[in-house]
Amino acid sequence: MDSVLLAKILLSFVATMQCIGPIRADFNQTHATNPLWTPHARFHVVWQVLSQSGISLIALALIWFFPSPFTIWLAVILNFNWLVSFVATLSTMSVYDGSLKDVNGIKPFKFGFGGNTLEVDTNVFGACLLTLVNSAAVFVLLSNPDAVAAL
Repeated sequence: MDSVLLAKILLSFVATMQCIGPIRADFNQTHATNPLWTPHARFHVVWQVLSQSGISLIALALIWFFPSPFTIWLAVILNFNWLVSFVATLSTMSVYDGSLKDVNGIKPFKFGFGGNTLEVDTNVFGACLLTLVNSAAVFVLLSNPDAVAAL
């Protein structure tokens, strides 16, 4: 498979998950219509999700309809924007008394590991997975700069 095509597929996976994942996870009773949240908090979560979805759609358009070395790298940056902002939000939770989960929120992923059950927060799992996939796309692009330059 062509390395640029592989990178475009990997980047598209990340952008698609960043578009669809939050819509699926947040437009329901755990977030946007959560009766325990203030109306203003619900407003902000809907705004944040729609904003991220728009950014992800722009990244997809850059990858497939306007491919060039600049737009491919811009799509990489747009994909990493969500991931960097997630880490910044996670690392500053003590400032605004944040939490990864609510009582009536989305349940963590559970994995069997060495006879034990390991629980991983859904947001952390998704951020780690998408970081790995986006980083793999970067590795593929850097491994064949001539193919990227030929776009």
